[in-house]
Amino acid sequence: MGLSAERLVRPRRSLTLATKMMLLSMGVSGALAFGLTSLGYRKAATGLRAKARLALDSEGMLITTVVDHWISERLTTLRGVASLRSVRTVLDTAASPAREDVNATNAALADISAVATEIETLDVVDLRGNVVASTTREQDSGEVAQQAVIQAALGGKEFVSGLSVSPSSGAPCIYTAVPAKGSNGKLVGAVRARESVNRIQTLVTATRTRMGESAQGVLLDANGLVMAHSGGPELRLRPGPPDLASQAEHPPGARQVDERRVFNWDVSGQRHVAVAAPLQQLGWTYYAALPLAEVESDARDFLRQAVVAAAIGLAAAFCLSLLVARRVVRAVKKLIEASRQIVDRNDLSQRLEVTSDDEVGQLAESFARMVDALRDALTTLQSASGAMLQAADQMRVTTEAEREFLVRQATALQQTQVTAQEIKQTSALAADKANKVLRAAEDASQMGSSGEAGVEQSIAGLAAIQSQTGEIGERIRSLEESARQIGGITLTVKDLADQSNMLALNAAIEAVRSGEHGKGFAVVAREIRSLADQSIEATRQVGSVLAGLGSSIGSAVKMAEHGTRAIAEDLSRVRQSGDNLRGMLAIARDNVDSARQIAAAVSQQDAGIQQIFVAVTDQLTMMQETQQRLDRATEASAAVKEQAVRVTELLARYLI
Repeated sequence: MGLSAERLVRPRRSLTLATKMMLLSMGVSGALAFGLTSLGYRKAATGLRAKARLALDSEGMLITTVVDHWISERLTTLRGVASLRSVRTVLDTAASPAREDVNATNAALADISAVATEIETLDVVDLRGNVVASTTREQDSGEVAQQAVIQAALGGKEFVSGLSVSPSSGAPCIYTAVPAKGSNGKLVGAVRARESVNRIQTLVTATRTRMGESAQGVLLDANGLVMAHSGGPELRLRPGPPDLASQAEHPPGARQVDERRVFNWDVSGQRHVAVAAPLQQLGWTYYAALPLAEVESDARDFLRQAVVAAAIGLAAAFCLSLLVARRVVRAVKKLIEASRQIVDRNDLSQRLEVTSDDEVGQLAESFARMVDALRDALTTLQSASGAMLQAADQMRVTTEAEREFLVRQATALQQTQVTAQEIKQTSALAADKANKVLRAAEDASQMGSSGEAGVEQSIAGLAAIQSQTGEIGERIRSLEESARQIGGITLTVKDLADQSNMLALNAAIEAVRSGEHGKGFAVVAREIRSLADQSIEATRQVGSVLAGLGSSIGSAVKMAEHGTRAIAEDLSRVRQSGDNLRGMLAIARDNVDSARQIAAAVSQQDAGIQQIFVAVTDQLTMMQETQQRLDRATEASAAVKEQAVRVTELLARYLI
């Protein structure tokens, strides 16, 4: 039947299904295009920045390595000059050097300067700061001693200065110096060189060749002066990059850079990716930078191409979604019309045609099968409603007869439950008594086991004591034998002392015969006789002590033998007590087994009575539940009869 106007709730006006499908398709396509484009741009930009940072880091490592190697070569050259024999000779005789030594040194310096073209001058300076040999005729002896490079070298340290200006050419240069030692290994002066930095400038200028024309490379000395610049040699001798001081990410001052690091650098309003690479031993710092816009140019090209592709994709998605939406909506409208016929006119006789095999076609096919199933169900329901009325009447008669039978059976079960409860109480009392007897027997058995273990331990202890006592007796007998051996040795010592006494007496007689020449020998003879007497007295005392020790050892042997016999007698008595205790323990264990069997039998009896009581109680409960179900079945039969009447009236309204 149709729905009444009061029960039908009209939904508010909303977008059509086709519009929703198009919006959903466009929204998903747009979100996907935006997400992929944004993700691709970010990945590309991040990868390019990482690549630029890696290239800058490699550039910084290259420059610092080459500069360190170049400085090492310069210092090695100076150390070689300082080790020349002519240089040592002229420094050892700096107070009044020989002319030929000075000429030889100047010739050697000139040869080295001709080979190393980067060296402008080579000077040999003594401890007073006087230039004793040089490749130039510049006279600055009065100022040499005050220069930091000479002071460091005369202090025994190698030194490399910051950027300076050559007094002869006016070009940028640096000073290097090493200490010079004489033939005796002591410090006698220093070797100084003034060198051009054009090689470093050439290396830094090549930064744009290696990394691009927009790359920036600057090498600063320890004072912050530009030693080399990728923009050209005319930018040297200037203070460090002015924009570097305004960077929050990198504080100004080359001395504060203690490790190679990559950072962002704003130069004239343009963001750069830069690297700061320090030369730790020199205090110099190399800076290399690339414009961030150039680094990310490829990423921006990718973004433009991705935006164009996304726009084309969105247009294609719009056309495709419009075509699909129209096809889907056409099939859905057919289903809506069929459902209206069923709701408004109760017409189940119409047939639906399925023209596609997609999801909408499957929905139409399912709807048609639902209508057919509903038609068959209503036909079957019409024939079943009459049978339901007859079955409801028969159910009512049957439930009334079963209710009377269950009342009689419930009365008998209640009487059985009372009897089972009395038997249960008696069985519980018997089980409790049996358990008490079992616990008492188990306690007695446990005490017997403990006593048996104690006797076994006593027997073992006495056996160990007996063994140790026998071993003590053997040790004492060995000690007695050792004492007798010592007594024999003492007698031997006494015999030797008697012989020494006799020899001393003979020596004294011979000394008297020798007269004045034998006095010294007589003194020795007296001392030997005195030592022999002391040995005899000590031998008597040792013999007395050994006699007392032998008596004590004999007494100890007798006591040990007496103790061994007493322990053996006690051990025999303890073993006899252990045998008696084992007999008592066996009897106690038999009593425990008997009590356990009685307790088990009583427990089984109690368990059986418990099961009987539970079974009777369950039967009574089931009887009561069955009676309640019969009452509900009676009510259900009445309700079924009423619903069968209503179903019959409802089926008469449908057109099948």
